[in-house]
Amino acid sequence: MARTRRFTIYDVLDEKGYFDSNPANPGSRDNEGDSLYSGPVEFPKMLYHPEGATVVTVPAEVIVTPLGPKSVGEQRELVSQIARNASEEAKLVAEGWHRHPADAVRAGGGVAPPKGASDTIADLQAQIARLQQQANDQGAEELAKQRTSGAIVRTQRAPQPQAQVDGD
Repeated sequence: MARTRRFTIYDVLDEKGYFDSNPANPGSRDNEGDSLYSGPVEFPKMLYHPEGATVVTVPAEVIVTPLGPKSVGEQRELVSQIARNASEEAKLVAEGWHRHPADAVRAGGGVAPPKGASDTIADLQAQIARLQQQANDQGAEELAKQRTSGAIVRTQRAPQPQAQVDGD
């Protein structure tokens, strides 16, 4: 007979009230019934292995088929670390850890799952900021070259308001 009710560790946590008392969850309440939710929290944040390393959490089962033995049902999880504040996150990112699991899967040579819209927007904004900084650096470099080469650098100035003299 098939099970009609799923049962996971999350069901146990829900029954024990862990989700109701966690202020990161929108449905969390205190003993008086007031909302504990104060908006999304930035930390703790999970970061993923620089090379997309994985750990086997459920080993494969070997079954015999007409075409020979096959391994099925293996489950893996990405190696991750928790950053508890911005300085820990900056340190891990500098070491190459990824903010999104899709980036770690891609680094490990796998086919990355799609990212959500908010992740794509954040990536594009970071790319725009990098390109603007790069353009600013190139502009400053060229300006420095012009000044050291003896070229006359002319800059446009805003027109100055003329003082009006009252005539008779």
